[in-house]
Amino acid sequence: MAILTKNKRIIGLLLVFVSFLLIAGCSGNGEAKKVETEKTMGSVEKDKATIQAVIEKQFNGPDKKYRELWKAAMETQTGDMDEEQYNAWLSSSEYEALIDYMSDTYASYFTENAYDTFKNTDAFMYSLSDHEYKLSTANIKITQNEIEKTLYTFTFQVLFEPETGELETFNFDGEAIVPTAGKIGKIQFNNQQTLLEKITY
Repeated sequence: MAILTKNKRIIGLLLVFVSFLLIAGCSGNGEAKKVETEKTMGSVEKDKATIQAVIEKQFNGPDKKYRELWKAAMETQTGDMDEEQYNAWLSSSEYEALIDYMSDTYASYFTENAYDTFKNTDAFMYSLSDHEYKLSTANIKITQNEIEKTLYTFTFQVLFEPETGELETFNFDGEAIVPTAGKIGKIQFNNQQTLLEKITY
């Protein structure tokens, strides 16, 4: 009888011990899931903030500093440069100042390859014109794709205010792929032609 009572106590203690382990395990899993969810949410917010920053830098302007640096670099370049002269120009202080400013403005928002592409295609596109005008962004909306979590679509408006004339509003949309938190791998702006024509002519 004493042995049976002793066994019951041991079994009881074992059950209590196992219960504690199960509770601790569930709590641990809950914490892991919570941290994972918070990390995911934080990553999405960082991605959206990055996309918004690029939209605002690209479509608010024109960027007067970029214009100054571009003009200074172009004034040191001539159309009849040979290869050696052109390579020397690429190492000039004027050209390096321009490239450094472009990098300081945009590079931190992109993966390395994506920045190289953006730098050579879209960057400062709305600051190149010599005309006087003002651009400002409004109603930026960015949405993460429900299936492809690295894909974001966005819409926004650009308010165009020429030196003389009425304020006009242009609607834009596009998409961005953000493979790493806060680093754009690809970004595409649609419906650009009409506004580009406005600031060019």
